[in-house]
Amino acid sequence: MIPRGLILPALVLFFLAASPNPFAPDTPEPGSVERIAKLTTDARYLSPWVAYVPESKAVPSPKKYLGRITGEAGELSHISQIYGYFRALAECSSRVHMEVIGKTEEGREIILAAIADEEGIRNLARLKAATAALADPRRTNPEEAEKIIASARPIYYINAALHADENGSPEMVLELAYRLAVSEQPMIQQIRRNVLVLINPVSEPDGHEKMVDWYYRYLKGRTDYDSLPRQSPPYWSRYVYVDINRDAHQVTMEATRAVHRMFFDYHPTVIHDLHEAIALLQTWNGTGPYNPHLDPIVTSEFLEMSFHEVTALTALGMPGVWTWDFGENFGLHYLESIALNHNSIGRGYETFGNATAETVQRTESAESTTREWYRPWPSDRSFTWSLRDNINYQETACLAILDYTAKHAKDMLRNFYRKSTKSWQAGKNGNPFAYVIPEDQGDRRRVAEMVNRLLGQRIEIGQAAEPIVVNEGEFPKGTFVVQLDQPYRNYAVDLLEPQKFPADSAYWPYDDVSWALPMHYGIEAKRIDDPKIRQAVLRPLTGELHPIGRTSGGTGPIYIIRETGQEALLAARFRLEKFKIEIAEEPFQVAGSSYPAGSWILRAQDGLAPVIKEVSSELALDFESASSIPEVHRHDAAVPRLGVFVPWADTDSIGWIRYTLDKQKIPYVYLRDEDIRMGKLRERVDVILYGEVRLDLQGQIHGIAPTAGPMPFKSSPEFPSLGVPVASDDITGGIGWVGLSSLQEFLKEGGLMITLGNASILALEGGLVRNVRRSGDQGIQTPGVELKVKFASPDHPISYGYPPVTSAFRSNYAVYDLPRRWLEMAYCTSCLDGPIDPRGVVLQWGTRPSDSTAENSESIVLSGGARGGEKLEGHPAILDLPSGKGRVIAFNFNPMHRDLNRSDYRFLWNAILNWRKILARAQN
Repeated sequence: MIPRGLILPALVLFFLAASPNPFAPDTPEPGSVERIAKLTTDARYLSPWVAYVPESKAVPSPKKYLGRITGEAGELSHISQIYGYFRALAECSSRVHMEVIGKTEEGREIILAAIADEEGIRNLARLKAATAALADPRRTNPEEAEKIIASARPIYYINAALHADENGSPEMVLELAYRLAVSEQPMIQQIRRNVLVLINPVSEPDGHEKMVDWYYRYLKGRTDYDSLPRQSPPYWSRYVYVDINRDAHQVTMEATRAVHRMFFDYHPTVIHDLHEAIALLQTWNGTGPYNPHLDPIVTSEFLEMSFHEVTALTALGMPGVWTWDFGENFGLHYLESIALNHNSIGRGYETFGNATAETVQRTESAESTTREWYRPWPSDRSFTWSLRDNINYQETACLAILDYTAKHAKDMLRNFYRKSTKSWQAGKNGNPFAYVIPEDQGDRRRVAEMVNRLLGQRIEIGQAAEPIVVNEGEFPKGTFVVQLDQPYRNYAVDLLEPQKFPADSAYWPYDDVSWALPMHYGIEAKRIDDPKIRQAVLRPLTGELHPIGRTSGGTGPIYIIRETGQEALLAARFRLEKFKIEIAEEPFQVAGSSYPAGSWILRAQDGLAPVIKEVSSELALDFESASSIPEVHRHDAAVPRLGVFVPWADTDSIGWIRYTLDKQKIPYVYLRDEDIRMGKLRERVDVILYGEVRLDLQGQIHGIAPTAGPMPFKSSPEFPSLGVPVASDDITGGIGWVGLSSLQEFLKEGGLMITLGNASILALEGGLVRNVRRSGDQGIQTPGVELKVKFASPDHPISYGYPPVTSAFRSNYAVYDLPRRWLEMAYCTSCLDGPIDPRGVVLQWGTRPSDSTAENSESIVLSGGARGGEKLEGHPAILDLPSGKGRVIAFNFNPMHRDLNRSDYRFLWNAILNWRKILARAQN
């Protein structure tokens, strides 16, 4: 009897013996059949398409270049090896072209390989011009489109290694690229002849390098999967890790920017992301509800393509391939969504990735292994899984869908043109016909940045050359106008209208359900249904806007900045660090002009005038001159020493804070767990900002379990990528009780601590403040929505620049009750059943009075969708609570969510700018 582990090699050898070359017309590379068979843990986990590596005399195989088969147990490839191989492939094969499409935050290249037959590579420019012409039906009529389609090719882009711990795809594409370049199998020849394949082998190189070093430092040789130490380093990119795949609307991170540039250079028919989290292979299409602005053609396309893959791999004898029951395709935030948002097809795989190159025992959940219509052949619940198994599934599926694309090439190109045409025609026919965005809305810079974000998505915008009069109102010269008779009309509407996720949907969202830019920027974009808007005289915007500020009224001796909600005020305070600034605590008048609370007052000081000129120009802030100091209560806006606490157990969401502070050139002290444990924090910083983390209270205190002993994250000659952007001798243990005591001491000594989102658990439930408890209303679901809020303390400095009723972006967080006074009783010294103490509430959810029990007929949701949202009414959104001589500002939302909710930044900025005033508030 043949042992189970030898069944597959035995079958392969039997197969080989039955025919001199069953892989004809290819000749297998010597040893490849046997080695692939040995690395595959189950005969069912291998298809004949990838059971060998074709031999080539002219082009080096991955094995010849790397010295090992792709997917070898215990081996991962560094960037130098992956990029070196692709360069060698391009040098030796006329079927491969390579180019650089970007550089990471840490300076590493991001490369792109194009693969086709020789004619396709020679005519690369023509193929790109063809898809660009099909992308814009205004310059390509249907007859011209058909002529283009006759000689054009669909362009299929494959994106590997976006998430660093998903390390099977960068290994797989080495073999896939080689196979596509050299194999003479009829299927491969047809793919080369009919399709242009693009491969980005490592879309986030910074994280990949850290992950490979981490594997060789901590994971190599460990097969006890469930007992492994932390499976990935605490940093991937310089800023974020999982959220690197939530950047399609913002396009802030370099990995996203590179793919974005690629898209508008090639206009690919498909963007396909390779992810690794679900067994054995799940091919995306979403359960619905689908985004209402997706063309019905594309929803049918990705459904049909996914079912093709399920059918193809199942027919090849591979179990565990399924589709549909994952995500919803309502929120299009992901990297592949760049395609879906621009009339192309966005797709993805999830395979089982071990975050290691070792072969390990894995177990799937019972609900993921049931036989369903969308999962006709489930995987076993428990199985042995290898890196090569992962590669077999990914590569076989990629070949299946490339074969599909080659066979449906003309239909896919035709549908791409049709989707662009339908979007353009929808804008021509209305409604709406346009959106208008007034230029001056209190913060010209933020308006310009939102307009620039739209322009970056290739949404066309014009600026009114003369006043506009339509049914919806009168708009002055200079107003920005988004005319919707353009190919990306559907995406423009999706970005400019509030979202409406059906709260009664059977399938709840996977991620955010609101991304409406005007609402998240605090800006009006007026919908125009009057067709007369098409007659407006517009000057097309051809580049980014860079507004500058103005200085009026002379040269002092007093300068005033009128508070109008400007986002740039925090950056301005640090630019003006050497100068004294006071902030008005109430409205005032100067020379007949009114100024709201929060306005800045600067006395004439040596060297101030030229700096004001620089700040005004850079940050688009207006300075007004006055002859004397206004009579108004005011306080000193001292520049704080700002510390940003980043726990080693979760650096992701706080990365967006660091990104923003770095971009705005705002200095801060990076506080690690060990810095918190060290204590004496008040000697180093005045304000500690602790951003959103995905950790419970235990995780926030105790961090990464120290089960593996000290776990350094630092650079060495052997592991040079580790220790960036910050290093540690040991990332385990969290802040511990010592660190919690240090934070308590910081507050006792008069520090200000600001906690955002889930991080507020540490303050409210970890004992840094008292008198607040979790609410009994925990069934509330707000999965990334814009909600109404009301200032319960309208004179609080956090309110500066906001109206009494405004909005804030909230994800799913614990809900807290209003503060209550302690009742000291013999049997309970911590009972919270005393009277409500509303003094600590700065901002509340909803608009109803906090002590009202009446039902509010108006929905609290402005964009997105919620369940139980009405129960959130009256609960605190921002708390300001005393602790010793210090205070805690606890947010029940994240005001810095993925560089998206820009209108919320000022809540946080105000707390930092007015830190000294907040600390001076009554301590009782």
